[in-house]
Amino acid sequence: MSFNPTILSTRKIKASVLDTVALGKVHLVEQDYILTEHLVFDLDAVHEYVLFTSQNAVKSVISQGYREVLNKKPALCVGIKTKELLEENGWEVKAWAHYAKELAPIIVQDYKDRYITFFSGSIRRDLLPDAFRANGVVFNEFTVYQTVLNPVKNEYKIDGLCFYSPSAIESYLQQNSITTEVCFCIGDTTAEPLKGVTQNIVIAKQPTVEATLQACVDYYK
Repeated sequence: MSFNPTILSTRKIKASVLDTVALGKVHLVEQDYILTEHLVFDLDAVHEYVLFTSQNAVKSVISQGYREVLNKKPALCVGIKTKELLEENGWEVKAWAHYAKELAPIIVQDYKDRYITFFSGSIRRDLLPDAFRANGVVFNEFTVYQTVLNPVKNEYKIDGLCFYSPSAIESYLQQNSITTEVCFCIGDTTAEPLKGVTQNIVIAKQPTVEATLQACVDYYK
């Protein structure tokens, strides 16, 4: 008898993304364990370069009518999807990396003398700001969206979980436990909160939703 694993994705997946992954025998169920809310902000002082570490930050800026003002400024960003979204909306992306820890030394080396405006979410790591302060990089910051936990009791019998952020893990664990499930994580940062919870961790080859889903498919082949 063939095994058809059920995987819970802790965010709902766009149809365009699902079209790119052949799930095969993997049965995917979806539930948003975190929500985001755009925060109103006054764009009172913007520096020479703009920095985005997520698509949500870009979407918030655009939703508040600042695209035409800001896309004249060169951008730095974290994530290939963030880069693509910026370019689709008229930005020139000067430097990017998959992770903030990879982008920080690039900025310190190549953009240390540039003034940077950082658009971030309410929950973020201090890695970039700490690197800037330690190396004399001048920056200011706008918090443009809020991450809201949405803990939901899982009613499915599942074999695996897809996580795309540490916040999603925090939210999931508020109502559920992780025992034998395999945890598929979008990247190293996301996997960190699972240490001490489970050893069944698979990290995607690239930090994208598509690669995370592909990791599930490859695991159960």
